[in-house]
Amino acid sequence: GLYMLRAKLAANGQIPPHTHPDQRNTTVLSGTIYVGFGETFDAGKVIAIPAGAVYVVPAGTPHYIWAKDGNAEYQEAGIGPTATAILKR
Repeated sequence: GLYMLRAKLAANGQIPPHTHPDQRNTTVLSGTIYVGFGETFDAGKVIAIPAGAVYVVPAGTPHYIWAKDGNAEYQEAGIGPTATAILKR
């Protein structure tokens, strides 16, 4: 069913490349989240998502998250069942 979660990242915190079996709809609540797509973390390929903005990650799409500039908080919503599969480095 429908779910929603919130996550906080400390300054420079990272979530490594991973996938989800369902589409994720993410709203940045505070700070700036940097999102990259692909199976390998690449700081040169991230996109800045500022507070108040929304981004969507389709099901099965490898992506990673970085709080490059400071503390950040975001909220994700989707329709489960859900999971997170961290990709091997």
